[in-house]
Amino acid sequence: MSVQTRIDILVQSVERALILLAGESGTSKEKLAQRYIEDGLTSGDTILIVLFASSVDDYIEDLKPYITGLKTHIDTGRIHFIDSISYRSFPEELPKNTFYLDHASDLLTLSVTIDDLSENTKKLRIVFDQLAILMLYNQPMQVLNFLQTLAARVRTRKQSALLLLDSGVIDEQTENTLHTIVDMLVETKREDEPEGLQQLVRIKFAKGDFEPRWVQVL
Repeated sequence: MSVQTRIDILVQSVERALILLAGESGTSKEKLAQRYIEDGLTSGDTILIVLFASSVDDYIEDLKPYITGLKTHIDTGRIHFIDSISYRSFPEELPKNTFYLDHASDLLTLSVTIDDLSENTKKLRIVFDQLAILMLYNQPMQVLNFLQTLAARVRTRKQSALLLLDSGVIDEQTENTLHTIVDMLVETKREDEPEGLQQLVRIKFAKGDFEPRWVQVL
């Protein structure tokens, strides 16, 4: 049986790291993020998922096939959500441990809400899905300043954060500046091979030991 490819086995540690997961749309970023969440739950971390591309209800449906006991994790506070797109149409039944952001442009409230959970949680993993949308609603420099603050927090508190980014959505200068802020850059791509389409991932840079080769996402 093949071992599933995951960020946690490609690097020495994800602790104290702001991680950028970048690649074209449809190159397994979501699958790797789900495994990052799964690995965090296995190691006793609390998970915070910050949503810009889908509602919390839709994201929960996407997670169900991959996370055993998902409802229990949400009900007991092992998984929290910040939903930034459902402020105009709240669901009839609000999921537990979910904060609804009034608008994706409210970086101050977003920062304070993340800090409240971060400060009171010993082990925390944060997932941002999708960073490009946050960039569209805010000035790039404001987002970069926000991420610098986030990076300082996760490093100081021995936590980690994973930023999903579709390549080509933000301008090259902003993306290059983002590379200087993060502690780890994970790249994804797809290639046509004789045996079929392959989804690939590599660690471009990271602290400590890491696997730099392109590896198939199994």
